[in-house]
Amino acid sequence: MKRKFTTIVAAAVLLLASCGGPTRLAGIQGSGSPAVASGPITGFGSIFVNGVEYATSNAQIRIDDQPGAESQLHVGQVVTVTGSVNSDGKTGTATQVTFSGDVAGPITRIDTAAGTFVVLGETVRVSGSTLFDDNIQPASIASLQVGNIVEVSGFQNTAGEIVASRIQLQAAGSALEVKGIVQSLDMTAHTFHVNTLTVDYSAITPSASLANGATVKASGSMLNAAGALVATRVDVLQGFGRTANAQGEIDGLITTFTSNSDFVINGQRVTTNATTQFMLNGVTLAVNVRVEVDGSFDASGVLVANSVQATPDSASLVRGLVDNVNAGSNTLSVLGVTITTSSDTEFEDKSNQQMRPFNLSDLRTNDYVEARGAPAQSGGLNASILVRDRPENHSYLQGTASNIASPNLTVLGIMVVTNPLATQFSGPDGGILSAAAFFSQALNKTVKVRGTLLAGVFTADQAQIVP
Repeated sequence: MKRKFTTIVAAAVLLLASCGGPTRLAGIQGSGSPAVASGPITGFGSIFVNGVEYATSNAQIRIDDQPGAESQLHVGQVVTVTGSVNSDGKTGTATQVTFSGDVAGPITRIDTAAGTFVVLGETVRVSGSTLFDDNIQPASIASLQVGNIVEVSGFQNTAGEIVASRIQLQAAGSALEVKGIVQSLDMTAHTFHVNTLTVDYSAITPSASLANGATVKASGSMLNAAGALVATRVDVLQGFGRTANAQGEIDGLITTFTSNSDFVINGQRVTTNATTQFMLNGVTLAVNVRVEVDGSFDASGVLVANSVQATPDSASLVRGLVDNVNAGSNTLSVLGVTITTSSDTEFEDKSNQQMRPFNLSDLRTNDYVEARGAPAQSGGLNASILVRDRPENHSYLQGTASNIASPNLTVLGIMVVTNPLATQFSGPDGGILSAAAFFSQALNKTVKVRGTLLAGVFTADQAQIVP
């Protein structure tokens, strides 16, 4: 599988940016200078982040502020890698790999229809790019239960929600953790809020002075009678080092948008100019749009962008048996849909083989896989996630419904045949719909169908308009 990379040279990154990234453009490569990359893990061997395979044999690995091992990391977790890259721009050596979850604790509320749940007062949003622990089956929010203890890695949107990159089950008694912005600081009572959660730090001294608006990570083992997290540690996070002319890369959601030439990602102001290259993939820049920015810092600490690339929403899905694999062209076919992978596709093996490392060349005809991503302009699917899973008897398609002509429709270029007597139809809230109601509402909506493929025709036993 072809892996691409843009070397990112920065003075320092102390804040673990909750972000991911699309395919890299040409940048400063092979200089031998220190490099730092922040984003979700896309594969192992030793570790792939932002399109580069980093050797980790001599790297210090820290997981939630504790020494760890590479075997404890998972695809989809957002990490920061510091080290160096080789002249090929595709391989490098890590001196440190750091993972720190955004929130960890018991789930107290779930809204399956809205795709959200709450942990320690933090609202977590599940998206088409969210990966789930192997023990969450099927891999969806519908498999979560109130009381499950989870750790979430992701990035925040303008509503203060954590858009999850990975959700991992935790053992009973695991530490409670929350990362976010200090609000309602009371230096007399030694408390502050992170969204709706109160943090009591009266028993400890934070790593630096606290102030409203500061980004912190608070850890503890219990909530007191008032529901406040009794902190055993509070770290004040500092963000990117901003040395003039240093190279930097930020992936994440736009949280403040003035124009295409001036916006903010993860607290970092970004400006563009006449030489900035835009690859928006049909996306209009706005708040909560996920982008990758490569550039250099000016004397004021502003990141001046060389390139801005938008990541389309991963709302489409194909789940079924592999028809064929063409590793040379980074493609495979599933249910007749051509799926294209890239250096930023996250590969994970949840089959009984549990291969690690695992990539496209390990797939075989009739393997059962799930691919998620955005529709390609030329047809098919551009995969942001590819998971080999344990086989089941059904196949699935999810995408925009077109060519509506009851009892048939098209999803991802595949004809879907329904039967008013044999197909169960449902709406965004999961409520049962008649066939007539479904077809009157489905046009240009995202729908998910379950069924079987025979002679190029997909016969559905379930069809839902996705919330």
